[in-house]
Amino acid sequence: MAVFYPGASERCPGGSVRQIIKRWSFRGGASPLLLLGAAGILAAVVAAMAAMDLGREKQYMTQLLLEKGAALIKAFEAGARTGMRGGFGADIRLQHLIEETANQPGIFAIAVTDEDGRILAHSDASRIGQALFDPPVMAELAPDAAEKWRLAVEEEAGRESFLVYRRFVPSSAGRGPHGLRAHPPVGEREFLCTEDCDAKGVRRPLRGVPLIIFVALDVAPIEAARRADLHNMLTSASVILIVGLGGVLGLFWAQSYRAQRKALRQTTALASEVVAAMPAGLILIGPDDKVAMANGAAEQLAGVAPGGLVGREAASVLPWEEVRRPAADEREMDMSLAGGPVVALGVSVSAVRTEEGTPVGSLVVLRDLREVRRLEAEVRRREKLAAVGNLAAGVAHEIRNPLSSIRGYAAYFGGKFDPGSEDRQAAEIMVREVDRLNRVISELIEFSRPSDIQRRPVRLADLAGHAARLIRPDALARGVEIAVEDAPGVPDVPADPDRLAQAVLNLCLNAVQAMDAGGTLGLRTGLAPDGRAYLEVTDTGRGIDPAERDRIFDPYYTTKARGTGLGLPIAHKIVAAHGGEIRLTPRPEGGTSAMVLLPVTGGEGADTEEADAG
Repeated sequence: MAVFYPGASERCPGGSVRQIIKRWSFRGGASPLLLLGAAGILAAVVAAMAAMDLGREKQYMTQLLLEKGAALIKAFEAGARTGMRGGFGADIRLQHLIEETANQPGIFAIAVTDEDGRILAHSDASRIGQALFDPPVMAELAPDAAEKWRLAVEEEAGRESFLVYRRFVPSSAGRGPHGLRAHPPVGEREFLCTEDCDAKGVRRPLRGVPLIIFVALDVAPIEAARRADLHNMLTSASVILIVGLGGVLGLFWAQSYRAQRKALRQTTALASEVVAAMPAGLILIGPDDKVAMANGAAEQLAGVAPGGLVGREAASVLPWEEVRRPAADEREMDMSLAGGPVVALGVSVSAVRTEEGTPVGSLVVLRDLREVRRLEAEVRRREKLAAVGNLAAGVAHEIRNPLSSIRGYAAYFGGKFDPGSEDRQAAEIMVREVDRLNRVISELIEFSRPSDIQRRPVRLADLAGHAARLIRPDALARGVEIAVEDAPGVPDVPADPDRLAQAVLNLCLNAVQAMDAGGTLGLRTGLAPDGRAYLEVTDTGRGIDPAERDRIFDPYYTTKARGTGLGLPIAHKIVAAHGGEIRLTPRPEGGTSAMVLLPVTGGEGADTEEADAG
């Protein structure tokens, strides 16, 4: 009795299997979840491909066994037709043909049954007359003219077989009512009988009986090949999965590497821009005591071209031994960078270390203190001016009244003496000296009083021409020529023309007095790079001693034999009240340049400041 696997019945496949392959595009990202998702998708694809390969392999083996069984049945039918026609082998019966065929390798058994499943012929003759299958099973098998198959387990032998079956049709034409064509008997014996048909009436002939043929094939060789293919398939799938996962990981790492490289480039560019734009000078000294990096501010302080400090010994750029000494705070030092001029700098040094704490160099930060010191000197000067102004306001008022009386009495007594007499001359000297003292007191009062600025648009070219006309007599007396140059496009400045003219006239007088042997007084207007308008007064005199430049605007400081030392301080005060500044610089060809810089708009905020200072 055979046991069947339910639901394992299949017909011979007549179509091809279509595969739909979807392309998955993976875009690497920085998320581990995306990596896990891609790996899962890859594993699912590989598993699906393996399952499809297994299905195809099973289908291929089924088709192979089915075709083998069908070929045996057709060969069996051909042999039966030959025996029925009484050709060669007339002494051979159906039973003999089944037994001989079943001896071939890969064939477990061959049986012919009727519609009820009773064995009419079997490769094991002892089973003739037994039931191969029960009628209900035969009804379920539903044999017809096409080959069908079943997987069966023979309980007695304990083996699995591939059972191919269909209706047995030994005649190809002229079929009777049961599908068989009648043939004349061969001698007195029939080919289609259950045994030898010698004993009359012992076995009935099979003509007209509907027959079913079953061929049980051995599946062990096929299963062995299937297991080998399965092993190869699993090995290939594992290799594909590993390679695929490696590719996904490679994409992920490549994307991460690109993202990190991009972030590093952006960070480096940002750091470079920050370092380049810093107003403080930065010098990085490497472990070999050479300059590894220097920003633009440091190169400007050293007065070298871009890249001119990199690679040089630290000791040739700055006093390295003194700078590298530990200090908690910034130190103020007057030093020369790379052999340039000595400048005031705020110096701080910090060690550069790796994440592990290994020192890889030192970072020197240089802060230019020249402007700070200039502002500090300006603050001290203004404090001094304020003190002097307050003193002058009180002293001038107390002195001026007695001087008026003295002058009056000197003129009165001078009129009592004869002209040309010694007493008359003494009285005239007394009057002149009193007038000189009055001028000094007037300058003191002018210097000490608050700056009352009445602003209106002023054209600097007109102001320069007015100053040139006023100073011309003094210039001619000293043999000084005057050159006025007006640049086009200079906007008007909001200023008090009278007060500003006084400041420019003081600068012109100072320039003329600096040219004892004659020269050229220049008055030039223009627009500075910072947008401010300027009026420049130049001379070709002896110039200003650098040691005196810081004190030139101090009240009562003068280098002339006769002078009060208040001309330049008053000019400085007037210009500052307009929100401007005076820059005194030596000229390369000799002499001095005094440049008055004024804002073209605003500047009102300086009025109150200067008024308070006065």
